[in-house]
Amino acid sequence: MFPQTVLIGLTVAVVGYYLQQRAWQHKLQEETRQREFDECMHLIDSLSKAIDLRLYSITHYAALIRRDDLTDSDITGYTDIVKDWMQEFSSFKSKLFHYYGRDRMLTFEQSVHKQIADASGVVLRAQRYGLQRLSTKHKEEFLGIEARVNIARYTAFKFLQDLNDALSNMEVGKSSHYNNIDVGKLDMISRIYLIQRLLGLKS
Repeated sequence: MFPQTVLIGLTVAVVGYYLQQRAWQHKLQEETRQREFDECMHLIDSLSKAIDLRLYSITHYAALIRRDDLTDSDITGYTDIVKDWMQEFSSFKSKLFHYYGRDRMLTFEQSVHKQIADASGVVLRAQRYGLQRLSTKHKEEFLGIEARVNIARYTAFKFLQDLNDALSNMEVGKSSHYNNIDVGKLDMISRIYLIQRLLGLKS
């Protein structure tokens, strides 16, 4: 009788420990999901505001050049906005890589940032040399700056929408590895999930 009692006690202890560990792991995963969700929301908001400021400043700067109404204060203000963007640029890239992966980070760098930088280059060239000294090609580029900015704005909008969609689907950061058999991190897949997959209860 005594050994049976000991066996029952050990069984209860082992099951209790297993359930406790499972509950702790679930709690940790939920805390990670919430933290990453909050951090990604902040990243998207910061990106959106920074992009809006850059694009507005380009349009406003171009209008001042067109009216020949540019002051030293305007030049300094625009330069500061560009500097602020470049100071944040590496941070944005690092966070995008961490939460969203290499492909989205490259999309930000090679598409969103490049279109903004190209548009900025057009207005800075006009400011540096003056409209009257621009070549026909460069003058046409300057006169078409609003269309260029609108294209950059649309590209940025689609990019931010993609980030939001990935966040809504919890396809960000460490959270995206939980019970995901496609990423190859077996330690992030629960045994219960694997059994449910085996029985066809999970897709």
